Parts: sequence; structure tokens; C-alpha cells
Amino acid sequence: MTDDALRLLDLHRDRASFPRRVVEHLAALNQPPSALIFAWELSGLAPGLDAERRKRLFAIALALLCAQAQGHTRMALVPESGGPADLLFQAFGLAPFDLEAFLRAEAPVLAGDPGDARPLILQDGWLYTQRLLDHEVELASRARALAALAAEGVVEPPGSLFRLRAGRSLNPEQRQAVAMALRGGLTLITGGPGTGKTSIVVTILRALLRQPGMRLEDIALTAPTGKAAQRMGESIMESLAQMENPEGVDLDLQGATLGPATLHRLLAWHPAQERFRHGPGNPLSARVVIADEASMISQEHLCRLLGALAPGARLVLLGDADQLPSVEEGCAFSDLVRSLGPRCATLRTSYRMDAGDPEGRNILSVAAAIRTHADPWEGPEPIHARAAVEDLAFSRVELLEPGPGVMEAFLERWLQREVTSLEDFLPRIARTYAFTGGAWAGADRVHLDALFRHFSQFRILCALREALDLRGVQDINRHFHRRMLALTGEGLRTPVPFCAGEPVMMTANDYRRGIFNGDQALVLKVLFDGALRQAAVFPRPGGYVPFPLDPLKHQLEHAFAMTVHKSQGSEYKRIAIVLPKTNHRALTRELLYTGLTRASKGVVLLAERERVPFAAGNPSLRETGLAERLAGHGA
Repeated sequence: MTDDALRLLDLHRDRASFPRRVVEHLAALNQPPSALIFAWELSGLAPGLDAERRKRLFAIALALLCAQAQGHTRMALVPESGGPADLLFQAFGLAPFDLEAFLRAEAPVLAGDPGDARPLILQDGWLYTQRLLDHEVELASRARALAALAAEGVVEPPGSLFRLRAGRSLNPEQRQAVAMALRGGLTLITGGPGTGKTSIVVTILRALLRQPGMRLEDIALTAPTGKAAQRMGESIMESLAQMENPEGVDLDLQGATLGPATLHRLLAWHPAQERFRHGPGNPLSARVVIADEASMISQEHLCRLLGALAPGARLVLLGDADQLPSVEEGCAFSDLVRSLGPRCATLRTSYRMDAGDPEGRNILSVAAAIRTHADPWEGPEPIHARAAVEDLAFSRVELLEPGPGVMEAFLERWLQREVTSLEDFLPRIARTYAFTGGAWAGADRVHLDALFRHFSQFRILCALREALDLRGVQDINRHFHRRMLALTGEGLRTPVPFCAGEPVMMTANDYRRGIFNGDQALVLKVLFDGALRQAAVFPRPGGYVPFPLDPLKHQLEHAFAMTVHKSQGSEYKRIAIVLPKTNHRALTRELLYTGLTRASKGVVLLAERERVPFAAGNPSLRETGLAERLAGHGA
């Protein structure tokens, strides 16, 4: 919690009711003051409570909000000893008490049973908010119904459909996934990075378009973020371009503009009305929806997607059930994979980290060890410990412990080896790019291609946004910004928030401009029809789109480094992963696995050696009831 947030709490009229230990506990959990204020106001809705009983209701509401902020959809009514809720109650100075009995006796206007119109719902030893319980119940019901749906009159695709390009065909597990997608109402396809999920999407598209009456406009492609949607579109177009002997509908596909939409855009979010246009009363027109990076989709948004399907429409979800779950509540995709086995195809063969390539083989082996909680320091493909920055080869998986001065030395080497290593880097970023009549000059396009290709090959990933000793996203980005200012000479007289040649990322959705949270760009000088502006240039299928920087600058942040969560859906040749100095709760098996598998050639782990086994033994467990409901237990 920042100093500004603490000052905001000090201004609240009831600040004396906020125990200092509770405020400090929330700060350690990185929770905003709004959670504390909302819980306090909620506790005031129960009439007739004295100060002690209101404090108990305040503590319960705050514990539930904190549980939701950590990704859980519910909270146990008997808190685990030493768990987050128990520690929060201790911060309130409360001895253990019966939460369910208290809520039923003292706050019946706030807490009830399923079906009651109450903000808090008690069910089978758990406490939910009504909103999340409703989504969980609805999602389970819709998913079971969709899984029972089967397509009729399916035309078997010709064998030539499974040949992707010279010397490469779909393997048996990929063929099974395609067959399931052609026939099933709900198909789940899970696999690690590089297991050919995009190849499957292309083959599914080609097979669907050979079904009677199916048109390209009957198929919707989507992903949860702008970056994931962009990567999905690029990968599909690349695969289509490499097809062997395209014919008929294949040629039509190659000539089509395939632009996967974000979920928000697919469901037509209306910001002014704060609702989606598409839903049960106004379904999508698509007969088949194919969604990539499904592990990133929250339980609520997956529920909305299923609710927006037209009667008889089918859904294909692709993702990696072992990756980090969504930033928001739930782990819907992994719950579906665990619970609906007959509708799930699992891909195991990796093509990104080629087992025949020494670098890829090492990354693949270490990632598998983390995923299975094996020892990544043993065996033929271990993590390679390095004693100093100078010893790093930036190949395979290496670990460097960040002693005094190590992070500064590493970042300087990263700047020289990665960021500024492109030939003519400084002239390219200092160049004025001309965008006239909606098009780039030919020479400018060549330089843009080189810059974007360069920056797509590396990234620093962090577990935390804020951390001391250059261990967090914000401090690392500030460090590189200072170095870029010095290199370019920009901002020497007047500080500037961004300078030419810096990678940036959107932190909010901008529907008017069509750029979204997570979209990445480069800051460059652009001549807009004769007017020189500093601009954020975003890659798009087949080109680049610039936007003047001034209107966007409060929605952008530097992207030399980003969180592992933000990196999902991306692929780089080389990455560095910066882990916390202590056994932080954010350091999980899924986080480390997800980070490792963003790279195909080299990973540098900047962490104390003991952080690795801690992460491998700390799975990201989320409390949800979705799997139970999918199995038919619970209303």
C-alpha cells in the first residue's frame, strides 16, 4: 500500500475504526484501501450492532474481499490456522469464533442461503458473494449442457488437411483434438507452450469450412487480451502462408483478414452503459467460437462467453492448464480440464523448445521439473549456476544470485547485449518516421520491421511490480528509462516520461482507438501528415499503427520489464526472470513455469538458489466450487 493510499485512509471519517495492524496487514498483501473502506461500509448495513460485533462483521467482509483479490471465489467459514483469514482476524485482535453462526444471528440482512437476495451467501461451509456464486453455478450448468452437445452430419476432413508444410504433419494427439473440435459442443485443448495449438486452430478452421453450410463469418476467433489476440492472428496467418498445396477454401482463408477479437470486443462491451451487448438475450451470430489462452479467462468472463453463445453454437477453448490462472477470480479453464476429461485433448509434444536443440531441451527439462516438483538441479538437463554476471552465456537456464551490485551490473549488460544491440540502434530510434495518408514511407517500414523484430526477442519478467533492490517491474523500468535518457540525450533539460526507442504497454482499454490493456508499442518520432509528434507505434497484422503520445501517456507504462502475468501469450528467444528476495506468497509453481516457458533459447534466473525449490513446492491453489458443480455436486 503506497503512502498516498495510507494518507487516503487517514482522511476517512471513521479512520479510528481501522486498526493499524490491519492496515499494515493489507499493505503486506498489496491490497488497496478501497477494500478496507468497502468492507467497513458493508458492515454498517447490518442494523443494531455494537462496536465489537461490527468489528467482527467488518473482519469477515474484509477477509472475503482479500480472498477474492487473491483469486479465490469463496472463503472457508472455518479459517485455516495460520492462513490469510486467520492472520487477518488476529490483526483485528479477534479470538477464533463461529463465522456462520455469527452471520446468521447478527447479520441476516446481509448473509443468506443460495437463492436469497443477499450480498453474502453461505453454502456447505463456504462464504461467497452472491455475484461470484451465481457465475459459478451458471458456468457449471452451461458447460455441462454444452459438453453434452454433439455436431451432426460431420464430413470427415481429407488426409491432406493434416499436412501443414513440407516435412510436417499433425501428430496423433493433435489429430484427436481436431476431431473432437469438429464433433463436440465443448472442446478443451490443453498443452504446454509450443505444442502446436495454433496449428490445430488453422486445421480446425480448414476442416470447419469444409462442412456443409459453414462460412468464415460463422466462426469467431477470440483471446482474453489484445496481445494474445494479436499473437493468435499472427500465428494463424503465418501457418496459412506455409500451407502445402492450398486449394479452394484454403485460398480464401489465405486471402481473408483474420483479426481475432478480445473477449471484450467479441461480447461488445459498452463502457458508457457498463455492460456487454451480447448475452443470453442477444447471442453471438457465430456458430463456432474458438478462444485461445483460455487459462487467462476469469470465471466471470468465461461464464459470460458461454451465456452469449447462440443455441446449438459450439466452443473450443485452447490453453495451458499448468500456467498461471487468470488475474481475476477463479481458475475456470483448469477446473474444466480436470472435471470434463472426455471433452479434453492434451498435447504433450513441444515444437517451440525443440528437444533436438540443446537450448530448448534444457528449458523444456527444467520447466517439466518445476511443473512436476522434481529437482531441477539434478539430471542431465539441470539449471546452470553462474558465479558472476560475466559468466552468463544467455543460453539454456542459468541462475545468478543477486548479491550486492549484481542487479545493476546485470541490467547494464542486458542493456548492451539486448536492448541496444541492434545494428544502427540509435539512428533507427532517433529517426523521424513519416505516416502520410495512413501509410508509411517504404524506407520507414524497413526500419520499423527491424525495430519490432528486435524488441520481440527478449524481455525481463518479474514476479512483483514493486520490490526493493531492483527486484520489481517499476524500479527496473525506471532504471532503463534513466539509461535511455542518457543514451538519447532526450529530457536532459526537462524530464520526459518517455523517450524514443522505449517499449511501452497499455494499462487500460481504449475502445475509441482500438488499443487495449496489455497491448505493447514502441515510442518513436512520427510525422503525421506534416505534424511532428512523439507517438506510440503499435504492431498490427500486416503493419503498424501510430497514435500521438500525449493523449495516451497516462495509460502507458514502460515495458523493458513486465510481470510474468502480463507476459502470458508471448514468446521470446531470451528472457530474464527476477524473483523476490524472500519466499513471497506470489512465488508459485505456476508463476515460475509460466515464466520459464516464455523463452525458446535462454533464461537467466536472478534469484537466490532456495527460491526455486520453494516455488516448485508452492502450487497456486484457488478455492472455487466449480469443479464440484461440474461433477454434479452443489446447486
